Amino acid sequence: MPYHYGPTVVIPNHLGSPVDGSSMSGNITSSPTVILDMYALSYALKWTGTSPVGAVSVEGSNDFSLDPEGAIKNAGTWTTLTLNYGGSAVTSIPVTGNSGNGLIDVVSTGIYAVRLVYTATSGTGTLTVTMVAKEV
Repeated sequence: MPYHYGPTVVIPNHLGSPVDGSSMSGNITSSPTVILDMYALSYALKWTGTSPVGAVSVEGSNDFSLDPEGAIKNAGTWTTLTLNYGGSAVTSIPVTGNSGNGLIDVVSTGIYAVRLVYTATSGTGTLTVTMVAKEV
């Protein structure tokens, strides 16, 4: 029987960047999630604000690591993953409007860790991202 991990808030989160930040006036990186033994993971996004415009992407790393206390041991090398959006392969998904939500379903193919990145273009707002995963 699979084990469910989450829901876990990854934006804002103390392991993200900026630390405990969720302001859409600048770029945001979620806390990383180690998915070594997981076969499914999804990110649920929710935002509100004054016309925030930007894009979200998902990055993967095979050399990110944490120490036994949960602090970042190696920041890792991160590569943008290809996602399916509206039936097309893309590397980012647009975020627009005063409020909205979205769901990104990530299929694991052996990547050690993943994280979500919001790249700001204009406007301001607050972004919250929750992650859920299933472990084998």
